[in-house]
Amino acid sequence: MSAYTLLGLCQESPPISKTNRTFKNGIELRHDNDFLLFTDRYYTTGTFVGIRVKQESTDSVNQKQYRLFIQQEIYTPADLLEDDIELLDRPYAGFFGISNGLQLTNNKRLLDINLLLGFSGPFSAAEKLQSAFHDTAAEDSRVATWEGQLKNSLHTNLYVEYAREWKLEPNPFSVHFALNPISAIGTRDIYLQQNVVAYFGRRNPMNSSAAYHQVGIHNKEWFFAIRAGYRYIFHDALLEGNAIKDNSIFVKEPYQNLFIYNFEMYHRNKRNSYKLSYNFNTPRTQNTDPHIYMLFSFLRSF
Repeated sequence: MSAYTLLGLCQESPPISKTNRTFKNGIELRHDNDFLLFTDRYYTTGTFVGIRVKQESTDSVNQKQYRLFIQQEIYTPADLLEDDIELLDRPYAGFFGISNGLQLTNNKRLLDINLLLGFSGPFSAAEKLQSAFHDTAAEDSRVATWEGQLKNSLHTNLYVEYAREWKLEPNPFSVHFALNPISAIGTRDIYLQQNVVAYFGRRNPMNSSAAYHQVGIHNKEWFFAIRAGYRYIFHDALLEGNAIKDNSIFVKEPYQNLFIYNFEMYHRNKRNSYKLSYNFNTPRTQNTDPHIYMLFSFLRSF
């Protein structure tokens, strides 16, 4: 066998770099909570569990990813002990749902389509979960009354998100800027939102970055983001009930203008991706205050 033949055989099977290993699936856990910020009001808790699946493709630029998530959210007024619903600053509300999404991504653009089906009201089990937590982890006097909770209601909602990104500086300390409009229509949410985002630090391209929940090539990432958003709200069912029909005894009209500011930190190493975010929202309805809560998510790829 000639030297040229040996060289050819060696070139056919190059070693696979561990840092460039490709994963096809991921399990994600996310929890939102304001407890660590010493408040317990408004959007107080959210838990999301799901799977992400990357579709096989010979195209290394354009990526397609599916996801399926189960979620539960809990919303309470500021005064958990008040039993006169006329004095509450917002109604008690819970939501339990299942979402199914499709994400199309390349190096500069992202399109995300998400369909959500679920229940608000006692069917969501939000009252039972929060009461059980306060019974075991807090003083009995802090158990919420859940007076005037929104009635049971079935919801269907469609969310469409687009992102366009520009790289201003390369790694090792890259700078990216993105415009990120989002729209929602259905019986739960109807709104239009525009976000602007700046990313700073070591980051992968858009179609393989933790910034966009990508599974696939997991090169190491360390970066943070500053996000600002404006949402114009047409309907918020967790304040004013189902957009079609609702028999709840206590609802509130939402403010149409909502401003959102986030500080986000990301880390990706091998199979694991982490995100920690501080999220600030302006008041959502009359007589309420601004609200801040934390978000932590963990994505394990396989």
